[in-house]
Amino acid sequence: MHLRKVWANIGKSSYPIYIGKGVCESIGRLMRDIGLGGKCAIVTNRTVWNLHGDGVEDALLSMGYDVYVLRVPDGEACKSLDVAVQLYEELINREFDRSSVILALGGGSIGDIAGFVAATYMRGINLVQVPTTLLAQVDAAIGGKVAINHPRGKNLIGTFYQPRMVLIDIKFLKSLSTRDIRSGLAEIVKYGAILNGDFFYFVKENWEKIISLRDRELLYAIEMSCRIKVRIVEKDERDERGIRALLNFGHTVGHALESAYHYSKLRHGEAVSIGMCYEALISVKMGLAKEHVYRELVHVLEEIGLPVRLSDDVDLEELIERMRHDKKALDGEIRMALPKDIGEGIFVNNVPIEVIREALRI
Repeated sequence: MHLRKVWANIGKSSYPIYIGKGVCESIGRLMRDIGLGGKCAIVTNRTVWNLHGDGVEDALLSMGYDVYVLRVPDGEACKSLDVAVQLYEELINREFDRSSVILALGGGSIGDIAGFVAATYMRGINLVQVPTTLLAQVDAAIGGKVAINHPRGKNLIGTFYQPRMVLIDIKFLKSLSTRDIRSGLAEIVKYGAILNGDFFYFVKENWEKIISLRDRELLYAIEMSCRIKVRIVEKDERDERGIRALLNFGHTVGHALESAYHYSKLRHGEAVSIGMCYEALISVKMGLAKEHVYRELVHVLEEIGLPVRLSDDVDLEELIERMRHDKKALDGEIRMALPKDIGEGIFVNNVPIEVIREALRI
């Protein structure tokens, strides 16, 4: 097993990110290596558990962990206060303390709810992220953002809480549908489009190999995505300097769209893909980017098979109103990460509503 390691240097909250094929078989040893022991609660859902649970549990039991499995609903439905309270009850009943571990086994939603509970139970206990989707491996599990949803917006209730370790095993991805792989690829495209032009063109040339789960190209894409995100998080862990906000390219429109659909119909990456296209068009209309930036981005996303336009059933005024309640909004002003060129982005305050409306109508 060839193990790649990316180190997230975030002061006292620094942690390793392990990337490889079959690496999950060593999870117990790797957790012991960083001083984690005792009780371990695996937070997961029935679907993920049936696919991957036995292997993870065996790897932990073999290293002497007391393992408890806490199942939550599938998808965004798990990211609620009611589910969080249920998990607190389970942890209290099993006498978990601050030396115990919560292990998030699943996609981004699992990572969010498990991370939120880990951050708030006893004011914080150990968290290990084991993402099983491509989207979570390259984005959601990295950087310490944990949250639950509110009916008026996605991830409105949350905090920053870094894991003790992230373990990325590409073997998990073989159980995913092509649609889910494409959804994760949207976040990979995002990193290149807004922060690293060379990486964008690597993805443009190799997306078919990545979707086919070719080890070499897939591992490189995941590792590069992690390195790009970690570099940004190291500079702006708590999203206070406008640097980390660049990672939200495509998410202002995307999150509003997910919320409008009540977190159904579109995968997160599909919503982000649509969001990137419209936000690139907004950048063009504001005179920040040339037309080719928008066209290049749309071309790549369309080739991959991701959606690039809003459906006719979307209420544009409702979408704009939801953007006003985005976490990045300030005093009702809509703020966005926008591309200036392929690989170069800027965070813009007070994006004009009339420009957004004009772009969304196309």
